[in-house]
Amino acid sequence: MIGLLGGTMVPIEIFPEAMRTVAHLTPHAWAMDAFRALLFENASLAEILPELGVLAGFAVVLVALAVYRFRRLLRTGSI
Repeated sequence: MIGLLGGTMVPIEIFPEAMRTVAHLTPHAWAMDAFRALLFENASLAEILPELGVLAGFAVVLVALAVYRFRRLLRTGSI
């Protein structure tokens, strides 16, 4: 579901403007923006740094949440 919203299954260009904004709440849309820039616009690594920064931010937040959740599970003995 998130992949569809992020433009990995359907080009994000066909979405209405409001949906494009919502799509960028997912990491998929940022990754697809970077892939499109690299493939179709011959972008350099420096030109996709904003997208890579957002993806790194997603990674940091999600790993932190996973570690927090895992530690909590270990303390309660649910594993």
